[in-house]
Amino acid sequence: MDPRPGYGTLLGRIRTSVRTYVRKQLELPRQEIGEIVRANLRAVKWFGIAAALGLFFVVGLTVLIIALIALVLPLWASALIVTLVFGIAAGITGYTGYKRLELHGPQRSITSIKETVAWAKARLRGPTAS
Repeated sequence: MDPRPGYGTLLGRIRTSVRTYVRKQLELPRQEIGEIVRANLRAVKWFGIAAALGLFFVVGLTVLIIALIALVLPLWASALIVTLVFGIAAGITGYTGYKRLELHGPQRSITSIKETVAWAKARLRGPTAS
């Protein structure tokens, strides 16, 4: 009996190795995208805080502040001033959340796939190609 494996066995091993490799290549982007999502949850928290602060502040103090300013200015002018101040505050907190976003693709996965393609091309060209 010949101790060397036959073509069927070798092809089976190659098929299993390729399946494992492809599975791992597909797993890497999933992991990387998960990391990106977890990092962006911090930014979402800032957006949530900005929204909550904006709503609470607007609902709780708008009438009081407008009434206080209306003691000195006409009612329409006091309402305009309060609206501008709230708009600026909402803009600042929204900008803070925006700056904390990490918007990029799965860079490690892209690099890994490019390296794999380059390696496969080099292997297919053979040892004589430069």
